[in-house]
Amino acid sequence: MATAELLKSWAVTERHLLDARAFLEPEVASLHSTSLEQFDEFLEHNELGLAFDWLESITRESQWSTLPLLNALERAASNMHRDDDARGLRDRIRELEPE
Repeated sequence: MATAELLKSWAVTERHLLDARAFLEPEVASLHSTSLEQFDEFLEHNELGLAFDWLESITRESQWSTLPLLNALERAASNMHRDDDARGLRDRIRELEPE
């Protein structure tokens, strides 16, 4: 059985993933509608890592320059302790931020 702390962490990660998804441009969401249905299914089954992987893949393919989306994905990766993913996203964010 999941602890209250773990349930809270899952909810935070899900919120970050949903925030990231909300930053997808309508044409990107339309182009990737099947993948986003799979993303939704992963969320329904609390497969947060898989949901992250699918959304990151869509982002890399279609919107790799959208800072709010990348920031939300980075927060999700950090919350899941996916340190390599979070680090890669932070590096990409730094590349895009104005100096």
